Amino acid sequence: MRSQLAALGLPTSLARLGPSAAPLGLRAPLSLRPASLPLSVAAATSAAPERGEEWRGAASSGADAARAASTCLAGSLFVSSLGLALRQRQLGRQPRRLQAAMRGVGRNASAAGASLGGGAAAGDEDAVDNWIEEWLLGQDLPQPLKPILGSTAWAGFTAALAQMFLIGALGALGTFLEQGGPPEFYAQKYPEWSGIILILGFDKMYASPIFYGLQAWLAISIVACTATTQLPLAKRAQRLLPLTSSSLRRKGSFLVKVDCCPALSALSEQAADAAEAAAAAAAEVQAAGETAQRLLQLKGALEKRGFVVRSDDDASPTKLAAQRGLVGKFAPMIVHLSLLLILMGGAAGIIFGSSSEVIIPDGDTANMGKVLDAGRRNKGPLYEMFNPVKGFIDTTQVRCEDFRIKYRGDTGEVEQYYSKLVIEDIKTKEKLAADEIYVNKPLRYGGATIYQADWSLDRLQLFIKNVPVVVPLKLVPDESGLRLWAAFLPLELLQAEDPGSVKTISKPDVGVVLVAENMRNVQVFGSDKKLQGILRSPLASTTAIADKLLGMPVQFGETVTVDGCELRLDRVLGATGLIIKNDPGVPLVYLGFALLMPATLLSVLPFGQVWAAVSEDKKGQLLISGRTNRNQPAFEDEMKAAVITGLA
Repeated sequence: MRSQLAALGLPTSLARLGPSAAPLGLRAPLSLRPASLPLSVAAATSAAPERGEEWRGAASSGADAARAASTCLAGSLFVSSLGLALRQRQLGRQPRRLQAAMRGVGRNASAAGASLGGGAAAGDEDAVDNWIEEWLLGQDLPQPLKPILGSTAWAGFTAALAQMFLIGALGALGTFLEQGGPPEFYAQKYPEWSGIILILGFDKMYASPIFYGLQAWLAISIVACTATTQLPLAKRAQRLLPLTSSSLRRKGSFLVKVDCCPALSALSEQAADAAEAAAAAAAEVQAAGETAQRLLQLKGALEKRGFVVRSDDDASPTKLAAQRGLVGKFAPMIVHLSLLLILMGGAAGIIFGSSSEVIIPDGDTANMGKVLDAGRRNKGPLYEMFNPVKGFIDTTQVRCEDFRIKYRGDTGEVEQYYSKLVIEDIKTKEKLAADEIYVNKPLRYGGATIYQADWSLDRLQLFIKNVPVVVPLKLVPDESGLRLWAAFLPLELLQAEDPGSVKTISKPDVGVVLVAENMRNVQVFGSDKKLQGILRSPLASTTAIADKLLGMPVQFGETVTVDGCELRLDRVLGATGLIIKNDPGVPLVYLGFALLMPATLLSVLPFGQVWAAVSEDKKGQLLISGRTNRNQPAFEDEMKAAVITGLA
């Protein structure tokens, strides 16, 4: 391969910049000068033999380099950013890719020409539309603010991380700690910590001054970081100005030298008389045209790769500047905006929203406006004055058409709660909306959201001697946490010939007690306070409890005889526990998260800059330099392909 490259006048080795160039951030210069091609590669060591040891690296063809560069730019912006990050990890231990630059551009002149043609075609196929970059360059950003009062410390990135950690920790504590309970509850359950909980407001964590203060501090930090850090970075990235050859040496992380007219150097050195001087002057004019043409070709190659390019002259440029990835400089500001929208949405819900809970018996209704006005869970201080949908909510009511509980067949445990709800106009009773809700599937209408949150038992529908009777259930207090509902049937009512004709009860403390803990079965205790049987609802499955009662002297079924009276259970009616919430900040929260996810991905896109200029020291020579903030090896690979395809 080396002999083939030497036959074409191509380099077999490249020089590394010496230690003296390290502070400038420069690495090896790469010289390109014509041989058998209009433009081919010549040994860099001839241009800078004093630079030191040779670069080492695997050889690759010009077509392979062009395809590799095209692959880096293919796909969407999101996939590109992730791919570059992965590639950075893979290349982290390899030598700089430009250290192997231009080795093996082709086996001969025709093969090199074919490779260049293939690279250009690949660039055409993978060209990236750069209208977004142009639009961002044209935006007039506001003037950045200067840090004041040590804002870089209390409102910087480190402070924001600490604030978000504290907010998350308090949020987790609020999830663990029961909210909204009376002081007696905390004194009994947390005797050692109840004082701290109540003083700091942790019994209402999400409305406590500490929680509000941290959110306000975080918002101030985000605004300060945007105005003092991100905004100046974006404005600096908008400055797309061509540099002179001496300036670009200091700017870039690599340097490429391209000799567009090598004959000019020889003529200048041999100009002993007027004729030779005239020939040299003519060669200078030709070199100026050649360099301008090469710059125009490089401009086209960069534009095909998504760069925005600016030059000092559109027709005959002597220097140009290009950049790509400006969206990565603007995206952090979008991330900050999305975080502010989320915080504003949360604050709007706290200040202008309301949340309350209500128990609605099966078949009954509740005024939504009055429920929210009660604000049993939370009520913003400005809810009644400035809530935008309060007037509409006040004219509606919610009706529970049916409430049911689905139980697991084998264990009898609750699986899900279902409520068929209807939203009605209070005056006209017109149905406005209807749906069946369950846990994690709310009903939304008119700015209000109704969640399935709790349940209760309301009443029993019984037949006493075939006479229908409705018996209300009452919750029995129990310190163990077991929920039981009970009803009492006077013995006089059971022993009467016509239970429906009984008007007064002379012995209200003697009778039958009915106990229910679910909507499937009711335990019947006689006047002797002994269990007489278990009434089964017609809607319930009998398998699970029948197996438990097998062999026990207890009646079980839809009908039970107690104290000489036959009781038949028709149905256990429940009550649905709903949380009705009005939160005007929800759209802002949704918008914030919708912006946050793509903006976070876009913020990791690499920002690359390229400069090219005619050398001030050597006529007919182009200097090309560039840099990027991420994945430098891949960027150098791509620039190698751009030089090959653009300057051929």
